[in-house]
Amino acid sequence: MANPQKMLLVARKRAGSLARQTRELLEKHAARIDPAIRGEVERSLFALEEAAADEVVKSIYDRINDHETLIATKLSALTRSGAWETIQSIVVAFAVAMSLRVFVLEAFTIPSGSMIPTLAIGDFLFVNKLAYGARLPFTRSLLKQWDEPEAGDVIVFLYPCNTSQDFIKRVVGLPGQVIDVTPHGFVTVDGAAVKEAPTGPFGKLADFGEAPMMAMLGADPAMVYYDAQLGPQSFGTLRPNSFSEVEQFPLPSERRAPDTWSDLTEKRWCQGDLGGRAASMVRPFPWRVPEGHVFVMGDNRDNSSDSRVWGFVPFGHVKGKAMFIWLSWDGLRNTIRWDRLGELVHRTAPTSP
Repeated sequence: MANPQKMLLVARKRAGSLARQTRELLEKHAARIDPAIRGEVERSLFALEEAAADEVVKSIYDRINDHETLIATKLSALTRSGAWETIQSIVVAFAVAMSLRVFVLEAFTIPSGSMIPTLAIGDFLFVNKLAYGARLPFTRSLLKQWDEPEAGDVIVFLYPCNTSQDFIKRVVGLPGQVIDVTPHGFVTVDGAAVKEAPTGPFGKLADFGEAPMMAMLGADPAMVYYDAQLGPQSFGTLRPNSFSEVEQFPLPSERRAPDTWSDLTEKRWCQGDLGGRAASMVRPFPWRVPEGHVFVMGDNRDNSSDSRVWGFVPFGHVKGKAMFIWLSWDGLRNTIRWDRLGELVHRTAPTSP
């Protein structure tokens, strides 16, 4: 048998909710409601509240039904406009979110280990799409450019061999600079070596999401961590402890002046992902970076397909500058890497393994 007291509480709660909704409707649309209709609604509202003060459940529900019928009859246009306003709010919120994604911020997920130790597989980043300029949505055209990538910047860009894919690498060479790279990824810019100093073994590939099979190229803990400095940025790079595999791809004996390779932007090696060690299959170094382009490399120098393989990145391909990690998912262990949340991609302080 139903509890009479509980039934009374439920009826009063429903009556109270209906009364609040009615007052909000009258207040919100005060200027649009005919005074005669407003008086009729207010009298019905008073009768509803009087019934709710009694202890007769049937009387309360009778007044609820009468009041709902009156609202539906007299104020139906206002209730429909309320629903339309809700739809409008949703549409506006969606438009704002899409505008932020298209023009300001975009999320990017790290799919490979080419940027270890700076970025781990499964890191989720925010990318600042206004760092260098404003792009025309869904095109490679810049509406307005107010800055250019700097040496050491970590950028997201359209992969030159397949512009439907996004890549993330570090800027190593700027327009006009002459870049030379050894087979094992040591770089000189305009004849000056990029500062890199080995600090010791790096045995954390699994912590960065690299599967054990991939570690065969420089198996844990045979990877060596280097402290690197490029422009204002300090970061880490990785190389295998032994360069025996890399030395199977020696630099060509023929060295030419960089100006002879001005057409390199159209001479890319796009047939497969062979990593930086395939660089000699494209053109011999040194290369001069053309105007409007940058030369990029992965921090995991021996396991990165980058400008050594497929050439330079045009400014029009650059989508933005990496900002910080907002989530990091360890796919090998199926857990969140809590210590990486909020970590900045760019650092000016020295790093350590």
